[in-house]
Amino acid sequence: MLRLILAAAALLLAAPPAPAQSPDCAAAQGCVTGLSAADVFAVAERFAAAREFEQAATLLTGLTRDPNPEYRAEARFRLAIIREAQGDRGAAIELLKALLDEKPNAPRPRLELARLLALEGDESAARRELRRAGATGLPEDVARIVDRFALALRSRRPIGGAVEIALAPDSNINRATSLQTVDTVVAPLLLSPDARAQSGLGISLSGQAFARVELSPKTLFLARLSSRADLYGKSRFNDVIVTAAAGPEFQLGGARLRPAAVASRRWFGGARFADSYGGSLNVLKPLDRTSQIEGELTILDSRFPGIPIQNGLLTDLNLLVDKAFSPRFSGRLGIRGTRQNAREAFLANRSLALDLLASRAFGKQLVFLQATATRLWGDGRDPLFGVTREDRRLDLTAGVILRRFTLRGLAPLVRVTRSESDSTVPIFDFRRTRVEFALSREF
Repeated sequence: MLRLILAAAALLLAAPPAPAQSPDCAAAQGCVTGLSAADVFAVAERFAAAREFEQAATLLTGLTRDPNPEYRAEARFRLAIIREAQGDRGAAIELLKALLDEKPNAPRPRLELARLLALEGDESAARRELRRAGATGLPEDVARIVDRFALALRSRRPIGGAVEIALAPDSNINRATSLQTVDTVVAPLLLSPDARAQSGLGISLSGQAFARVELSPKTLFLARLSSRADLYGKSRFNDVIVTAAAGPEFQLGGARLRPAAVASRRWFGGARFADSYGGSLNVLKPLDRTSQIEGELTILDSRFPGIPIQNGLLTDLNLLVDKAFSPRFSGRLGIRGTRQNAREAFLANRSLALDLLASRAFGKQLVFLQATATRLWGDGRDPLFGVTREDRRLDLTAGVILRRFTLRGLAPLVRVTRSESDSTVPIFDFRRTRVEFALSREF
């Protein structure tokens, strides 16, 4: 159904064949001379109609290197159709991405890319391409078809996931103060080396995997597993977290709903630090042709084996609005509110965070900037420091995804993050700079 919807939109946007140009051809090579680009396209089309795909692909591949950008675009588009017919969606997707790197305002290839991404199970990327297509200004009849596609869009890929591995030099791996002594209600306290800022070179590993089963034409069952590990030569600072979630996924009034049961475990320094069990509800809904809103409510019962007085209920509400301002430029606004209860008031807190993200494509490279401001308020006075905890934290991140150098699906990523936290409780007062050289891949 999704394929038919976007195919109809693509037909409405279909353009005539590219104008003619005579490519060079040496007679000694035994090839035909005097053919225009239009002639080559016509021959390739006859090969494709006869299902002689490799012959058609050979002709079109030559035209993808033509100096005329119009011919390159047309050749890549037709070659993408052939690769899909051969069952190689990955190659078709890469061809369409290369086309759009040069011609970001081409709506038909972008809609084809959205369709292929949806068939591959990458729903979030398909929705992103639909928002970018909407930013180009679609004809009204095409826009109505795309709206139907957006409402019906849902991933049915049975399994998939993503991985990222990063080398991460870090000026403060334990997010600790640089002070050697701090004042307490009793006397100045000399901090141990492990309680002060420690620099180090780490490896960061993260991954997500999912599996889904169709329960009915309108309902799926989705299971997800995600993990992240920050590993250092100083293993006492290793931080590992694993989260599992499972539940149905269905559509309601144009919105996608995902209620799920959630379980999480975190280890710090090799020891079990926290266990959390509860549930979440994720709702995603397009607002218009260029934007969407996503909200998630999570409620977890958190248990800390080493600090039982910190046990309590965690409630988190996260809202995100994504918008494509143009095919190359997009942004996201997020707001998050969190409430952490605890047996002791000084360990309970509430926080509010505002997040801004902007990304801009420059050819095959994607540059992004992110700023997150967070305020935290404790419930009661800390008995050791004699004050109620209040934090002001700012995280600034800049990064670039180097798609030009992608190899076998691995995309290089460079990310730099600067964090500054000012707190009334000195052990939460820190500065941190982290650089990540990463490779990421979706599968």
